Amino acid sequence: MIDRAPTSLIPARAIRLHAWYRSAGSLLRELSRALNQGQTLLRADSGLPVGTHLVLVMSTECLTEPIEVQGTVTSYQARGDSHEMTLRYDFDPGRQRGGLDEALAGLRAQTRRPRRTMRIPLTLSTDSAALARGLEVTVIDASRSGARLRVAGERLPAIVPGDRLVMRHQGHRPGMRRPLRLVLEVRWTGARRRSGRRSTQVVGGRFVKPSESVRKRLRALLRFEEARPQVRLLELESPPATARRSSSRGASAVQRRGLKR
Repeated sequence: MIDRAPTSLIPARAIRLHAWYRSAGSLLRELSRALNQGQTLLRADSGLPVGTHLVLVMSTECLTEPIEVQGTVTSYQARGDSHEMTLRYDFDPGRQRGGLDEALAGLRAQTRRPRRTMRIPLTLSTDSAALARGLEVTVIDASRSGARLRVAGERLPAIVPGDRLVMRHQGHRPGMRRPLRLVLEVRWTGARRRSGRRSTQVVGGRFVKPSESVRKRLRALLRFEEARPQVRLLELESPPATARRSSSRGASAVQRRGLKR
């Protein structure tokens, strides 16, 4: 969400809102969040009528030219001295390809060994109603080999290393609309953190034998060629008890080796 926008009179052409990000990663995460939601909440010192055209100009150090996202005001409400507007985004990855490639190159330069693949920061919400009522699962970053997910809700399902999250991915662009099955095997789980009635947990895993079609879909997602994919969690598969015990022992061994270092 943009916290504040400069006060501006309503011009005949689009209003340009400039946002500076500390790193390529923070820029890409905000871009992913905005595009996935399709809209954002904008606070300003004065209101703009519904239908006003805006351009979000996103800049960071590694970009020679900023990345621009078109937007339209779809709702407006005054709250005391503050004005709140809903801004709907319209993004064309093709026209912003140069800036996206520069941001990804900047992120790649920040990737340190021993990590072999670059993690792309994302904020990709999923439809997780099949797992539990009121559950929110968000992909917070991904690479060609795996992903991290943030699981939040009043009651979280029990997820342990070795479990498999079965997902369905469907794009919006031509050639990507066919639903594809994607399986993420959990390799580790973070501690559960509670705030009020809600708990949050981060889990990480690797994709299981992705087909060529799935790998192609992942490449498009990681290059921001597919702006608003639909990801649905279908089920949580648990391995046999013997496999689960073996996986837990392996995870514990990794943790012990990390503590020794």
